[in-house]
Amino acid sequence: MFDGTITNAPHVPRGRAFLDSRDMIRNPVSVFERYREALGPTFTFHFGGAMRALVTTEPELIGAVLKGQRESFHKSDIQVERMVEFQGMGLVNSHGEAWYRQRRLLAKGFAQSRMSAVLPLQAEVLDDLMTRLHADAAEGPVDIHQQMVRVTLRLVGNALFGRSMSMAELEQIGDAISDIQAFIVRQIVQPYKIPWFRISGQTEAFQRIRRAGDAIVMQHVQARREAGTGETDFLRLLLETPYHDTGDNLTEEQVLIESLQLMVAGNETSSNALSWVFYLLGRHPEYIEQIRAEVDEVVGTGAFSFTNLHELALTRRVIDEALRLYPPFWMIDRIALHDVELCGVHVPKGTMVIPYIYGTHRNTAFWDDPERFDPSRFEAAAAKARPSFGYIPFGGGPRVCIGNGMAIMQMLLIIATFVRETDFALAEDAPVGIKPMMLLRPDGPIMMRVSRR
Repeated sequence: MFDGTITNAPHVPRGRAFLDSRDMIRNPVSVFERYREALGPTFTFHFGGAMRALVTTEPELIGAVLKGQRESFHKSDIQVERMVEFQGMGLVNSHGEAWYRQRRLLAKGFAQSRMSAVLPLQAEVLDDLMTRLHADAAEGPVDIHQQMVRVTLRLVGNALFGRSMSMAELEQIGDAISDIQAFIVRQIVQPYKIPWFRISGQTEAFQRIRRAGDAIVMQHVQARREAGTGETDFLRLLLETPYHDTGDNLTEEQVLIESLQLMVAGNETSSNALSWVFYLLGRHPEYIEQIRAEVDEVVGTGAFSFTNLHELALTRRVIDEALRLYPPFWMIDRIALHDVELCGVHVPKGTMVIPYIYGTHRNTAFWDDPERFDPSRFEAAAAKARPSFGYIPFGGGPRVCIGNGMAIMQMLLIIATFVRETDFALAEDAPVGIKPMMLLRPDGPIMMRVSRR
């Protein structure tokens, strides 16, 4: 039945894909968008002219990969080899029973009751950060992306490690994560250079950066274990919660891996998403007033709670539309474990299948005028009419991002606080481009004028 080739999908010639390697390093989305426009919603591509992949923006096919036929797929070498090399084997890049055990344990940290309990401390930390932001803004326009990196780094760090880790330590870890992710992207789009990276010492240089970050986290893990008590944070849960089947606790190495993977996902997801939210609000200031009115009506001048934050329906629609236009995870990947047929496309064993989220969120089959910012797309009737895998900013199926609820809560808190307390506007009415790395970042600063209300 199968002859080792992908059928029923347009194909980008291998030589053409190899010539695209430099553009793939600079902006892989621009390459995929060019082929999506020319070839349609599903096409084949070779990363660096070598790694065979099926790229798709069709919800039915994506749903088959992530849910309906998920047992036929694992995460690809991008995560199982490239990311494990720098992050270790944790929830993000494990499979089967090992993944299930980790997922079941870590899910306890994202229960609604737990998120409600940590929210007051998150609001307290945010108040301190807002004071610093206003001090910076008094000197002139601020880069809102840089500010959001600082804010989410502190909030995520606080949720993971309590008050124990300093901002300087968090920033060192954050910088290490950013540098290593850029290096991983280079290996993904130019896999033929991996031997050279090792021979030339580049791989070891980034491993030294990783080890320095690991040492900071391990110091806090060991100190907390020796103290025997601690704050109600994620580190305490990782140290004290046993596996459901054996009753054993995580080792210190497992605690290190899981906490760093959560920091990578939590900080970068929220900081990039929030940067795009504020950029879009700056370009569409009428929504600032609408959000402000909603916050006044729902919360007033009182404290934010888990309940009233999630009653901010318009604010949530603005977040959803920003995540549609600028999904933090612009693509995800799976590898076929055996020959499989997906919605009429024959996919041989070993083929990478890429649910191309950025393109899916612009598929005109179910998104009208997709480049237009329109939060009303997420009103109940409109959302119900779309395919279930047509909007997947956090992935989909059983492996949907475990921390998406925490990310949404933090984004609601930050946006509502920001809008209630400040006036803000873009310093320049110029478009900001995208920089797709492991996550989708702005390609430059987003300068805003910010003042107290």
